[in-house]
Amino acid sequence: MTFLQHIKTERARQRKKKPLKRDVFNQICSLVKQYDLKESFLSVLDKVEDGLSGENFKFNRVKLKTPMENSLFSLATKDEYSLTMSIIAKVDNAYLKFATSPEEILLCGPLYRLNPLLTNQKLMRYHFETLLLHERAKANRKR
Repeated sequence: MTFLQHIKTERARQRKKKPLKRDVFNQICSLVKQYDLKESFLSVLDKVEDGLSGENFKFNRVKLKTPMENSLFSLATKDEYSLTMSIIAKVDNAYLKFATSPEEILLCGPLYRLNPLLTNQKLMRYHFETLLLHERAKANRKR
């Protein structure tokens, strides 16, 4: 391959369309807007532990995710931007981009501490409460 052919193939590769991916900011900003979250949510986020008792492992039903419509680009006010960035800084784990409700934002930390290796398919399909109960039950079985 000559240098000229290399340049042409490299430019052709760069021109290929790449799908836009939703990032954490747009996901959380959409939740802030949709649920009209305020600064008080940060204090709840600070105080949250699991929120689920360690002995309650009864699965009445498996919670599935509720579909969420959000845009690829979020236009946020100064307050929404500040709150979104604060939530991202406090939670700061890989599961946050899969959260579809404020409850799931709260459960991100405990779930990630129990199992940081969950697959994207599970995180997209099941509610974090269901996954958290499942992981706690697995941990108790091993004891």
